Amino acid sequence: MARRAPVGSGGIPAANSVRPSSKDVEILATLLVAYPQVSRVTYDPKRKALNLAFLCKGPMSAKTRKDILKSYLDSVSVYLELTGTRALITECMWEKMDDFYCLLIERDIASITPGELNLTVELLGSKARVLYASDEGDFSANGDDMNASARVYLQDTVNQVRNLESTRKLVALREGEKVLVFDK
Repeated sequence: MARRAPVGSGGIPAANSVRPSSKDVEILATLLVAYPQVSRVTYDPKRKALNLAFLCKGPMSAKTRKDILKSYLDSVSVYLELTGTRALITECMWEKMDDFYCLLIERDIASITPGELNLTVELLGSKARVLYASDEGDFSANGDDMNASARVYLQDTVNQVRNLESTRKLVALREGEKVLVFDK
């Protein structure tokens, strides 16, 4: 398989420059399709972790943000305990961006599950005004249009998160109605 040369390399691919597999790209793109509340997903191969970004409409007080972080961490802790799973990485923080706040969640790929992602989006949706991919000014979820086979396919692909093998950092984000995946 041909390798592409990094920009500015004079056309010579770097020795450790291996393109991510199409399966890795598909998994990250599917996460954004399955969870329209997630605005960006980054895969960090060194930490074997996903970074999920949820964009929320402000204003939000420091107390509200702190309460949401505590609620998230407590809920994930209980979920993991109930499922008998041990997480290696469970971190979160807020970033301010103009009139928006971005909740950044980092989770290891070995223990994250679709059930936990469902819990996370439901919890955050009940406590903040999360922007959805399809939002055009409103902050409520559109009706669930997916048929059962599409839902099973998406959940199966999301279950493949623990199989990410890329040695390069991958970033999946939305641009209009498109999902783009880049490698760094």
